[in-house]
Amino acid sequence: MKRLSVLLLVLSLLFLTAAGSEAAAKYKIKIHSVGNEEHASTPALKEFKKHVEEKTKGDVEVSLHLNASLAGDREATEAMQLGTIEAGIIGSSILATFEPSFNIFEFPFLFKDDATAKKLIDGELGEKLNAAIQKQDLRIIGYGVNGFRHTTNNRGPIKKPSDMNGLKIRTMENPIHIATFKLFGANPTPINFGELYTALSQKTVDAMECPLNLIYTPKFYEVQKYLSLTGHLYAVAPLTMSEIFFRSLPDEYKEIIIEGGKIYTEIQRKNTIADENNMLKLLEEAGMIVNDLTEAEKNEFKKLSAPVYDQFADKVGRDFLNEVIEANK
Repeated sequence: MKRLSVLLLVLSLLFLTAAGSEAAAKYKIKIHSVGNEEHASTPALKEFKKHVEEKTKGDVEVSLHLNASLAGDREATEAMQLGTIEAGIIGSSILATFEPSFNIFEFPFLFKDDATAKKLIDGELGEKLNAAIQKQDLRIIGYGVNGFRHTTNNRGPIKKPSDMNGLKIRTMENPIHIATFKLFGANPTPINFGELYTALSQKTVDAMECPLNLIYTPKFYEVQKYLSLTGHLYAVAPLTMSEIFFRSLPDEYKEIIIEGGKIYTEIQRKNTIADENNMLKLLEEAGMIVNDLTEAEKNEFKKLSAPVYDQFADKVGRDFLNEVIEANK
């Protein structure tokens, strides 16, 4: 009886192991994000995960890796090209280092408002960019947005270009950004986003520029006093996927991924709008001094930044840049 019991136990374990193997996911998607749990993109990523796992009946397993826990944006993008990370939210400045046409988002004061930007992204502009980035073994499956970028610092309100004279400001490692802030009179210093809080607290830099949700959620209000609504750039947050991984999927799963990308986009954008309506109040409550700029004041910055259009037009193609300029008139 003892031997029979042991035999039955072994057979049961073998059966459970086999059943577990059959139930294991055939494909796994690790998603990189620099955002935290509070960021507008995170609930959208959770819905993407839910959609993909349910529709594939668990054949595709999605895991979220927030706070840049897998890698920095650039490293994650390189890993996607190799297929070792399957997806991630990658800003346009990083994508531009792989596909220069993404520099279209780096030209200051190009997009006149949120509605125009979204209309272009959801139309021919977004299609052209996606076709171009696929040649780099990357694919955009959802154009989330972070909205307009604004400026924070510890010196005082910024209302005119002279308020930036000599200001040591953190920028992304993008030549158009760097050239723009030099024209404003500032001293731009590229620093990895994950190191920015420390750099500000240690006064390595005295200023930064980011969308509102990336000012509030990492608690930059703890180390920055003034927020000026300069709105100098429009930030996108594309959910990007490894083209190598995407091509490895069965056609029906590709369709599910594309559907999931639409779900991500819709929810992420709604969250960003809701966040922006809340963020200014929360930042003021946290102690930041907020000032808006009039159109006339923004135009002073716009005039100063005009030379970068001619200087960097060839990065995206002059005809392409002119098309987007015309669409924003």
